[in-house]
Amino acid sequence: MAYRPSTRRRLAQCGPGPLRIGLLTITWLLFGAGTAALANVGLPNADQVVIDGKTWTTNSQFEPLGSPDAVAGGKLRTSIPNFLPTLRNDGPNSNLTTITDIYALTHSSLLGIHPETLEWIPGVASHWIIEKKEDHQVFWYRIDERAQFSDGTPITADDVLASFEHLVDPDIKDPSMTKLYQDMYEMPVVHDERTISVKTKKLNWRLFLYFSASVMIYPAEQIRIPGDVYLDEFNWKMIPGSGPYELREDSIQQEISIKLYRKKDWWGSKTRSSKGLYNFDEINLIVVRDRELAFEKFKAGELDYYTVMRAQRWAEETGFESIRNGWIRKQKIYNEQPQSFSGYMMNMREWPFDDKNVRLAFCYGVDRKTLFDKLFFNQYEYIDSYYPGGRWGNPGNRKIRYNPRRAERLLDRAGYTRRNENGIRVHETTGKALQFTIEYGSDSATRIHQVVAEGLKKIGIGMGLKRVDYNALMKKVGERQFAVHMQAWRGILFPNPITSWHGDLANLPNNNNISGIAIAEVDRLMEQYDQTFDLAEQTEIIQTIDELIFKEHPVALTWYGPFERILSWNHFGQPEKVISRTGDDHAIWSYWWSTPELQQRLAAAKKQGRSLPVGADVIDPWGVKARMDSAEKSKE
Repeated sequence: MAYRPSTRRRLAQCGPGPLRIGLLTITWLLFGAGTAALANVGLPNADQVVIDGKTWTTNSQFEPLGSPDAVAGGKLRTSIPNFLPTLRNDGPNSNLTTITDIYALTHSSLLGIHPETLEWIPGVASHWIIEKKEDHQVFWYRIDERAQFSDGTPITADDVLASFEHLVDPDIKDPSMTKLYQDMYEMPVVHDERTISVKTKKLNWRLFLYFSASVMIYPAEQIRIPGDVYLDEFNWKMIPGSGPYELREDSIQQEISIKLYRKKDWWGSKTRSSKGLYNFDEINLIVVRDRELAFEKFKAGELDYYTVMRAQRWAEETGFESIRNGWIRKQKIYNEQPQSFSGYMMNMREWPFDDKNVRLAFCYGVDRKTLFDKLFFNQYEYIDSYYPGGRWGNPGNRKIRYNPRRAERLLDRAGYTRRNENGIRVHETTGKALQFTIEYGSDSATRIHQVVAEGLKKIGIGMGLKRVDYNALMKKVGERQFAVHMQAWRGILFPNPITSWHGDLANLPNNNNISGIAIAEVDRLMEQYDQTFDLAEQTEIIQTIDELIFKEHPVALTWYGPFERILSWNHFGQPEKVISRTGDDHAIWSYWWSTPELQQRLAAAKKQGRSLPVGADVIDPWGVKARMDSAEKSKE
């Protein structure tokens, strides 16, 4: 499917074991063919068309995304770790990757980005114009005359206007999104039923990207309501979209599952953008809160695929009969997903992490080496930046590794100079013990937090562990009722620091500035970053932002891995590259397919005890592993 960049990072809805985040470098993908891709998100196959005296751009020559061998039909069953707290894509409790993945199938944006080439491709809009003025830009869109919502009503320019009005309504209680769209755009102007334009309030090289690919289009008749009414009315009812899938009356089984149905009369089914994609008639997202149980359900045939997050499992628990016989495929796929960071987010607003010395001591106390050696089979990379794996991260950031001696000196400096009978450090003035509890929502995280807690105990920090309901935890984190919180983020294609680090968000609930950082120089640099169209300058600014944030240590950074490890029952057709270049395992939902013949082949093989062909178990379509191996050899 087309890549739809978000204006913000999304919380990865899974347990940290190991953490799922956006992966690896996209340096070659973005910049190997030149810098134009970043400045204008390239248009190598663009067509120019004159309509009513204006020259419009479209794209009808791009390589189709899906496989030409794909066949429509069949069902896909997969698991999600928790039931969703809402069916909204914005507002409180909506900032989850599972919600993003659902909306990628049920709702459409004006344009998309080709995941292989980064060129613009049509969405709800068939044509577009970018006008660059001295101090602003104007974007024009022409709505595809075929575009419809799931209820059959045509999409109009007024629907786009109403969708924008919704985003800038402060009563939807999504402050980072509202701030971005209020600060960056004038109110869009409807010119006729199919034509709309929007003027930016300033020059910003990412604003065409955000308006084109991140604004979800909703029907004006339903979305043009007060924000507080919207939050109540659509908390458990999805507002109609224009994507290939929809929710129906039987889609929601509270705390059990969410089922997506493919629309047989979807307006986009004949477009070039959808060739070979959106093949399953049904996609059933089954709630399985425990990763161990999900693995057992997969082996029992109750789930169709399983993404292996634990290196130990991949190394030691994937040699069972179904894999040996090829009834289950075992595939490790390297690709170029956008990357982000993960780690222990410290609440800087309150004790004890309002003290920088304590934060830095905590960072030195997180024993990643023991985790790498004993649990992760050394398959992962250290994160030393808030923009890891590519050109955006500051290479000069300090490499923080487990160091009890240095951590103890920092705690002494913070006034925690003695220990109590339990070995926990106590403040020399207040007498307060340096002890707190981390709450977490997944059983699979326990083994990781236990190792970290043991390392912290050695330096005199007491971190208790408490398993809680995931949705309740997300509510508490949104309301800033936590001391430390483990979080992974999904990366976005182009950095947008404003929604994660802007000082205006530090003391507001329900946004991505979880730790509460506020640095005036970072806020100033964000403005500068938005206004430059020069790649080298953009890179320098983000690296400086990374450096300034890193020096405050709001997060004890953890690890990432440049691949997806997928087990799947061998009754699926797959494209040659298995998943998309910039996607994660959820690309399966759009790219794979199944047929009765493939299902019968698997059933017959199991009954007769014979093997099936599976192909390579390590897949490197874009040369990611090869480049990593080459770089490793150069260090020797």
